[in-house]
Amino acid sequence: MISINTNIAAMGAVYNLGNTDLSLTQSIQRLSTGLRINTAADDPSGLIISQKFQAQLSGIAAAINNSQDAVNYMKTADGALSQIGSLLQTARGLAVDASNTGVISPDQAAADNTQLQQIVASITNIASTTQFGTKFLLNGSSGVSSAITNGVDLSSLNIGGTFNGVALTTG
Repeated sequence: MISINTNIAAMGAVYNLGNTDLSLTQSIQRLSTGLRINTAADDPSGLIISQKFQAQLSGIAAAINNSQDAVNYMKTADGALSQIGSLLQTARGLAVDASNTGVISPDQAAADNTQLQQIVASITNIASTTQFGTKFLLNGSSGVSSAITNGVDLSSLNIGGTFNGVALTTG
């Protein structure tokens, strides 16, 4: 005669131990991540909502980075243009000084002219080398564009200059 003995109490204890272990693991996971929802099993609809929020937050973070890059771009251009403005003010002072031919000597006029040539060279250097990342800002190759969304606000527009060696004039 064969008999099979089972310990029902022990089997119940093992089952309860497994459930307790699963609950402990889930609690530790929540505590270690700080998240209420770690898997779809925790809250399926909540997980979908949180993923949408995470996607929106990623987009907002990218927009913040883009706007900070734009601010830095403009600060770089503003710094270069401020330096050019300062050089132009100095050039104007030299031109006014040189126009007083009754007082200055030819040597002083030549020195003023040399300084003016150096100012022109400095302005050309600033305009041709100022860049943000790999984009040159003041040499006409930056590719900056503008869009007008409401033509009623615009009475006239004239664009002129040299871009990539080609003269451009529109009205």
